[in-house]
Amino acid sequence: MPDLLIADVDPLLIERVRRIGLRRGWTQRQTLIALLESGLFHGERVGDSHFANPEQAALAEAIAALQSLP
Repeated sequence: MPDLLIADVDPLLIERVRRIGLRRGWTQRQTLIALLESGLFHGERVGDSHFANPEQAALAEAIAALQSLP
C-alpha cells in the first residue's frame, strides 16, 4: 500500500488520534486506518442524505462556509 503524508496537521487533532489509539491499544497506523475507514463509511452512507431538522441544516451550512475559506 502506498504511504500517505498529511502536512500541517493541527496538534490537537494529532492528540485526539493518539488518545483514541491509547484507549484501544492500537498503533498509530492502526488508529489512523480505522478512523479513515470509519469516516469514509459515514461519509458515503450519509453523503447524499438530507438533513431532517433545522439544527442539522444550520450545521451543514456552517461547515460549507468554513470549507470555502482559504
